[in-house]
Formats: sequence, C-alpha cells, structure tokens
Amino acid sequence: MKLSELVEYLNVLQQDHVNPDYQMAMSKFFALRHLTDNHYLQFSEFSEKLTTAFNTAEHSILKVESLVDELKDKIISTIENLELAQLAETERWYSNEECMVSNSYILQRRMKIDDDSNIFLRARLKCYTDWRLPGMIIRPGLESFIEDLVPLDPLYLVDQHRKLLVPTLKKFNLRYRKRLRPYVVDKFQQENPLCQLPNGQFGFIFAWNFFNYKPIAVVNQYLSDFYQKLRPGGVAIFSFNDCDIAQGARMAEGNFMSYVPARKIKSYAEKIGFDILYHHRRAGDVVWLEIKKPGEIQSIRGGQALAKIVAN
Repeated sequence: MKLSELVEYLNVLQQDHVNPDYQMAMSKFFALRHLTDNHYLQFSEFSEKLTTAFNTAEHSILKVESLVDELKDKIISTIENLELAQLAETERWYSNEECMVSNSYILQRRMKIDDDSNIFLRARLKCYTDWRLPGMIIRPGLESFIEDLVPLDPLYLVDQHRKLLVPTLKKFNLRYRKRLRPYVVDKFQQENPLCQLPNGQFGFIFAWNFFNYKPIAVVNQYLSDFYQKLRPGGVAIFSFNDCDIAQGARMAEGNFMSYVPARKIKSYAEKIGFDILYHHRRAGDVVWLEIKKPGEIQSIRGGQALAKIVAN
C-alpha cells in the first residue's frame, strides 16, 4: 500500500460526515431510557425488554467508537512506519535533485491558490503589517504578496540567490527600492540559515512556496531562526506541503514537493516556544501555518523617518 493511500483513508475517516457523534447518540438513548423508566404510566411487559435493548445499544455504540478509534490508531502507526522511508527520500531528492534546479525554474514554479484562500491570506497579511515594525519576506518571487507588506519598515527580502530577488526589486521605483533590504542565504546551511539578520527585531516574517521544497530538518532550522529573529509578539506565516493530507503525500511521493507532515511541524514549533495561531488547509496545494512568539508586540517608533543623510 502507498503512503498517500493510507493518508487518504485516514482523512476520510476523520471527516464529519463519516464520523458519528457518539456522545449525541448516547445522550438521546439516556434521555429515552430516563423517560420510559420514570414516566408515571408504566407497561410492565416492555420494561425488561427496553432495559435489555438500551444496554445492548449502549454497548454497541461504545464498541463501534472503540473499534473506529483503534482503526485510526492502526492507520496512523502504519503511516509513521512508512513515512521514515519517504522522509529519507525527500532528503535524497533535496540534496541530489532539487539543488540542481535553475533560478528561472524556481521563479516559474508557482503555487496555485484558490480565490477564497487568496483573499483570506491577504487579509491576514494586512493584520500584521505595521510601519513601526521591520518585516521579512522569504522568496517573494513573482508573486504580488509583497505589495501587501510594503508598510513594514524596513522590509527584508530573502532568498538563496540574488537573481531570485531581482524581479521583486524591479517592481518598485528606485526611491522605494533603496528602502528594501535584500539578503542572500546559503540554501545548504543547516544551522542558523538567517544568521546575517538581526535577532529580536522583526514583527512579521512571511515565506511563501519556499518550505514546500525543503526537507523537514531544514524547515525546523528556519523555525528555530524565526524564533530568534522575531521580537516578542511577532508572527510568522509560511506555506508548506502538508503531508497529513493525501494531496500533500502524493506530491511528495512524486518528488514534486517535500514530505512535511503538519503534525511534526506544529509539534516542533510548539516545542521551541511558538503558539499556533491558525492552520489553513484547503483541497489542493494551499496550506499555511501562522505561529506567534509569546509576548506583546512593541515598538519605540513615533513616526517614520523622513530625513535625508548627506555627506559633509
């Protein structure tokens, strides 16, 4: 059996329309039993039969609930065993194949986003853009999300090659371009990939269609760096290939994206201190997480700098 088939089976079992409300069923049986046992009109020939039937129904409901939970646990344990090979395959693919793709291919490799998710994401971005705070966007690429982030001051642009930042820089006039802070990171640096950037400064970090092609170890390194770079109360939003859903698992099996289950990412993020604010999951490729460094966001800025520095 394929890993994606197991994930798909688990996804179906977890859906509301096939997941009975056992507690609701039990409460209705208890209400009916209480009525028949305590009503002032009693029909003795039915009392024993109803009691037996109620006990049987209660036992059956609990048995079904238990068996379904056991089935889910069995599928999860099978997934966890099989995914070890897929995690290793993602590491191999990243080191031997993904590293060879050209900059032009990376720029053209865009992720489809449905209209509803796009509108909602942009609304979320606007919640975190504040001119009093520095911000960072990783892999701005050919997307237009940077247009929602321009209030952040300064705004750092980060990618693994200068050429990947050029299309974004060209979007803006020279005056605004001078306010942007482009940085190139080493795509194979395993520890502190954002070491060039200041700690405890950023109010918001956004990474789109970047972690979708990184193995989980690399994603975790970036999350650790995010925690260091964000100031208390700062937020990060990032997309990734959620392999806890069947579509994500299939993308990883075909080496189109990396194998990164949401449960592992969320567990690591919480382990290093982040609060999980929101997990957006839709059919298709679009999945993102919003995580927050505990604390209240603060800034000492009282106004934007408008002065010009000139040589003596």
